[in-house]
Amino acid sequence: MPESPSFAAWLRTAPPPVLRALIATRTDLLRTDVTDLARLAALASSRAAVARGLESLDAAALRVVHRAAVLARVAPVVERDELLAAALTPAPEAALDSAVRTGLLWPADGGDPARAAGFRVQPEAGSLLPVTAAARATPQTWESARDPRPLDVAPVSAALRENAQGAGAASATALALTAVAEFAHRDVPQLVSGGVSRRDAQTLARAAGTDAGRFALVAELAAALGWLSTTRDPADPQWKPTAEFDQTARAPRAQVWADLLTAWLTHPVDIAHVLAGSTPSGERIHLLGRDERGRAAFAGFHTARPQILELRRLVLVTLLRAGRGEGGDADEAATATGDGPEAAMGTGDGPGAAVSQDDLVALLGYTHPLLEAVTSDEVDQVLTETEFFGLTASPLGRSRDHALTPFGEAAAQWIVDRDDPDDVLGHREGLAEGPPAVLVEAVAAALPPLESTVTLQSDLTGVAFGPLDHAVQMQLERIADVDTRGQGTVYRFTDESVTRGLRAGETVDSIRAVLQDVSSTGVPTTLEHMITAAGARLHRVRVARARSVVLVDDPADLDVILEDPAAAALGMRRLAPTVAIAEASSDRVSVLLETEDRPVLLVDAAGEDPAGTRAPVPSPVPAPTVRTTRVPAERVESWIEALVATQAGGQARGRAGTGAGRSGRQGGAGSGGSGPAGSGADHGGGAASAASGSGTVTGPGTASAGNTGAAGAVGPGADDADSGGALDAVLAELGEAAATGTAVDLTVTTSDGTHR
Repeated sequence: MPESPSFAAWLRTAPPPVLRALIATRTDLLRTDVTDLARLAALASSRAAVARGLESLDAAALRVVHRAAVLARVAPVVERDELLAAALTPAPEAALDSAVRTGLLWPADGGDPARAAGFRVQPEAGSLLPVTAAARATPQTWESARDPRPLDVAPVSAALRENAQGAGAASATALALTAVAEFAHRDVPQLVSGGVSRRDAQTLARAAGTDAGRFALVAELAAALGWLSTTRDPADPQWKPTAEFDQTARAPRAQVWADLLTAWLTHPVDIAHVLAGSTPSGERIHLLGRDERGRAAFAGFHTARPQILELRRLVLVTLLRAGRGEGGDADEAATATGDGPEAAMGTGDGPGAAVSQDDLVALLGYTHPLLEAVTSDEVDQVLTETEFFGLTASPLGRSRDHALTPFGEAAAQWIVDRDDPDDVLGHREGLAEGPPAVLVEAVAAALPPLESTVTLQSDLTGVAFGPLDHAVQMQLERIADVDTRGQGTVYRFTDESVTRGLRAGETVDSIRAVLQDVSSTGVPTTLEHMITAAGARLHRVRVARARSVVLVDDPADLDVILEDPAAAALGMRRLAPTVAIAEASSDRVSVLLETEDRPVLLVDAAGEDPAGTRAPVPSPVPAPTVRTTRVPAERVESWIEALVATQAGGQARGRAGTGAGRSGRQGGAGSGGSGPAGSGADHGGGAASAASGSGTVTGPGTASAGNTGAAGAVGPGADDADSGGALDAVLAELGEAAATGTAVDLTVTTSDGTHR
């Protein structure tokens, strides 16, 4: 055994319990084409696999690997004491063991890691971590991160948690529907670069009765769900609701909440970046903007998945495990006793445990040190969003402490079961299918009943004492202004609001009918007079929807309109003394006529897409067809045992072939290295023997051989022509040679007999 073996060579001689633990940890490397340890070693040494392994480490283990990568630039073997000192933790051996189990370090003597005096590190770790003097000049947060566990928790009463989840679910659903509907009431042009301007976003947020952060959240989620899109007008695209939104508005509120939660957990838009206007990597971003180039939002280490999605899931899962006293340890989660049916349904009673925001940031910074999204501002934004959905609650007087509500516990358990963010290397099924039905049913039971009537008063106001049905709300907001929002809503009828409804296609009779249907106290006389007076002022010019038709009562009015230069720009021409058509949309014709102080009416209020308030539903992106060679979760255990068994078989074949190898070298002396001696394919020596000089891979009876012949195979399966792993073994040995920087000469015979 060489003094400093390669990673593949160590795998072939590692103690079986150590090998089994390594493979069980790196289940991400188990593929159907990994049939021997040589192939496993080649995959583990790749840049992608090393990056994924680094992601799985906590700060202590990452410091150990970082120290090894830094010192390996001087000498390939790093002393054990150096690595233990770098952990900066009371249990440095555990940090070192974690680095070995992820396949990032291995013993330099090829033996048991528990007794090894020195270790080697995967070469790719040096290219992924800051190892040069210039890179290390900027300190990393994980270099000084400490484990804050055990965490201090504060009790939260069951009543407070229950009230918070009900109020959050109700307000999130109502605000989402209200905010999207505001896009229909206003002209919201799309920016040239895509998205909505900051000024329009602020105007819409005020109209929806919320702050900019919550409005940005629901707008982004609505666009992701297909509720918002842009019109097809290439000259002036507008953001409008879609027909999908109309269907959603009629759906049960619990399903709307479930759709919003699913989008929040799967749509990778960081609201903190939207509010700031830029990402930490320096890219500009705005509401509903689309980055087609898919740039990384965070500078530094690029994780395998969007960091904001990982952070959202981590916050919920960490609060769940902290509340159960697990301290965020993913291994203990499997044996936790708190995942009973009550938690799964979101109806668990009893007090909760709140964790301070500072402790949460410190814990996430320690357990996931390479997640750049773990900052105080980002975690604060995520916690604000979880409270908005009714997933978390804060104790009275302690706004920076947060505990999961029963809804939050059920959602977090759903995440753990399907896409545990703490298990970076394991199988993850995704959350696109939505939360479990029991959680949706629990939300439906907690939502307060909707009001379908309002109280109309003589001071021209209408009061809804509770959450209002969305259809009734839309009818009232068409003809009234919202004076106050909350658990109840106050509407104020003004001359301008009634005129707005008439111009949008309502009539005096239709407004009266709506008010009679929704009022529990009748229609006051003062309001009737206002509606009649507003209708009397709007009767001279009407715009019909047919791209477009202008109708007037007096032909003289149409004469004046056609003499205006704007009429030519609209492509307007007379069809009859009181009828003209235009080549522009009804919205554009209405705007141009109103600029000349000509009040207009929109005709056919019951027509499809009234007043052009609906955008086409965006075409759904087809789900990608995923084909993977990864071993299914149910076969992982048997695959591990099979790989461990190949180690014993390879060692037996190596011992049996030792004598034959000596005979072959003696018989091949003076043959110019064209036989096995020149090939360097010592079955037991790994990369150290395969890359020991200028070897030539040869086949039987030829001066050189192709890379598909059984005799051309290199590695532990080279003497087994029926193993089917010859090519994989060759590639593994070449990877080892590349890692050690040793030159290897290969003579390859192609299918046409050409030697290369």
